[in-house]
Amino acid sequence: MELRRELRLMVGALISLNLLLALGAIGLFMRMGPAIERILQENVYSIVAAEDLLTELADAGGEALDDDARERARRALDKATQNVTEKEELPVLESIERDLPAAMDGRTDARQRAVASIRLLIQINRRAMGKVDEEARRLGTAGAWAAVFVGFASFLLTISILGRFKNRFIRPLVDLFEVLESHRHGERLRRCRPSDAPREIAQITRLVNRLLDERLAQDQLFRDTGRDERDKQDRDDSELEEQAGARDAR
Repeated sequence: MELRRELRLMVGALISLNLLLALGAIGLFMRMGPAIERILQENVYSIVAAEDLLTELADAGGEALDDDARERARRALDKATQNVTEKEELPVLESIERDLPAAMDGRTDARQRAVASIRLLIQINRRAMGKVDEEARRLGTAGAWAAVFVGFASFLLTISILGRFKNRFIRPLVDLFEVLESHRHGERLRRCRPSDAPREIAQITRLVNRLLDERLAQDQLFRDTGRDERDKQDRDDSELEEQAGARDAR
């Protein structure tokens, strides 16, 4: 594989996994947001309306409500009726609508029933809020474990990529440096070992090995040539000495 392509794949894998982790966290918060918004917009709205209705009945004491208080009580009941989020609310709201006119007129029994129904309405919405809160917590826990899983996967992938980078890049380059350094100190026979390096690095190591082989061959040839020249010179000197001895003998 080409060096540039392999580096791009390694870096791209790390970037992709980190992007996946970031997008997963964003998706988790986007799912939790509507759940929290639902708590605020629906259930809390109904609870506030029920509390307003209780306030008007409590402020009147045992007396009948005046016109302004009646109007505020009706508006509060309308808000609760228009914001039904749970099936259990429907019969309770119907009971409140039946008892509210008599309760506003000051009838004790009707007011007691209306107050009990309003409290039940508040309890229903609080239980719904608890359910939504549990769902949000579940999503948060699931998202946290998902983030841990993706983070662990990212860690394992990083370790794998670093190991691959070490085997395919670092070790061949360290071996190349050690071979050249050994050659500089006189160790002529050491060569770069075959490795699973990218094509460019493998070409460089083969080229270095070939150059070292050629250098070794040249040195050997130079030594052989020098030895032949010395042998020839010795033979020439021997012949000259023999000729000189023969002349002296005559």
